[in-house]
Amino acid sequence: MSKDAKKSSGSFLPPPPKDDSSTGNLVATILSAYDLPYQGETIEPSFVSMSVLGKEVRTGAPNLRHKERNSFKFDGSNGSSAKNELSVSAPLNTLYPRTVTFKVVVENHETLVAKCDLSSTIRINETQWLILNLRPESKIDQTKDGDEGTSMPTLRLKIVLSGPYRGEVAAIISLATSWFKVVDTVESASSSAVTSLTEHLPKSFPGAKFLLVPTVPIGAAAVALLPVGAGVLVLGLPFFLPLLVILLAMLSTALVLGSGVYLSSPKGRESASILLTPIYSTLRSTSAGQRLIYQTGPRPSPVAISRTVLPTDAIGKLIVSLTIDFIGSSSYLIPGVGEAFDVTWAPIQTILLMAMYDDTMPSLKYISFMEEILPFTDLLPSGTLGWVREYSPLLFEEGLKKVEDFKVVVRGNS
Repeated sequence: MSKDAKKSSGSFLPPPPKDDSSTGNLVATILSAYDLPYQGETIEPSFVSMSVLGKEVRTGAPNLRHKERNSFKFDGSNGSSAKNELSVSAPLNTLYPRTVTFKVVVENHETLVAKCDLSSTIRINETQWLILNLRPESKIDQTKDGDEGTSMPTLRLKIVLSGPYRGEVAAIISLATSWFKVVDTVESASSSAVTSLTEHLPKSFPGAKFLLVPTVPIGAAAVALLPVGAGVLVLGLPFFLPLLVILLAMLSTALVLGSGVYLSSPKGRESASILLTPIYSTLRSTSAGQRLIYQTGPRPSPVAISRTVLPTDAIGKLIVSLTIDFIGSSSYLIPGVGEAFDVTWAPIQTILLMAMYDDTMPSLKYISFMEEILPFTDLLPSGTLGWVREYSPLLFEEGLKKVEDFKVVVRGNS
């Protein structure tokens, strides 16, 4: 059944539902039924019903009718304000994979039916506007939309499926929110203290330029001694290797902590959102992303999640494949220590390559894992091998076609 949906753009991180249980709530607001197949008859629908999980809820009769077309509007203005609002509550993991059936019931006429698959159509905690094609109940399983040139009856509605995050996602959001509040409080207090201090300092330091006097010879000595220090490090690499590893670990730790503190600040969060918002939106718009974030049932596999963010075009896959091979071979930068890094990188690389090339080269995952986990085998470019296996036949076929076209042109000119 064809559907034309207008989807609202959600915020970067939608607010969690009010209750933290596993209950989900499906709310459909019936807006109108258009082009019903009863032209020339003064009849109107009795009600519109929504059925899911064996539960059925109904609206009242429409309150407005189009003057020329056999179309009706439901706006809830007559009687209860929720007259055109249909709601069903159930555990989210039972609601999400279901198909919802909408029926437009007209007395003494065949019921018109439309169906909506929630898992492929709806984004959780996001309002969406749908236009569903209506068919007679006896022809609901037909896929043809009707004769060309005839207007298909449609049902227009607003629908929201709300539900809780997974426990671990909710915990991360709660911890992050609490941490951001602490950082904002500390930053506000420190800014006030710095402002108060600077108000009592002189606006300029005339003697500050004299600090350059000792700085210049120290800098010159450092530049002159730099080659000597580099030579000592190269000659004494076996002796300095443990110290170098410790230094790199300390620098990496300081970098991670510093980045974490910066990204926790309001300015850092604003900068990070520029990068993270498109990634989160892409993930949340996919079935795997919905199953990862919300309590919709079994969690998606790491391969399914990777497929939602990895490129699918030839150039994008080539760039990712070369990057994977570069990271895998970088273990040779620090002999011995780098091989220990491979233990962590091997499963990550295997998951990424499975997501990109498992359909065309199922054996690549075994090659990739063994290449990374075994010592001194990182030079094998597993990612590039998968790319060549997938795209070389296409490139070869395209090349042959161009050669044949060139021959045809040459023969035509001779």
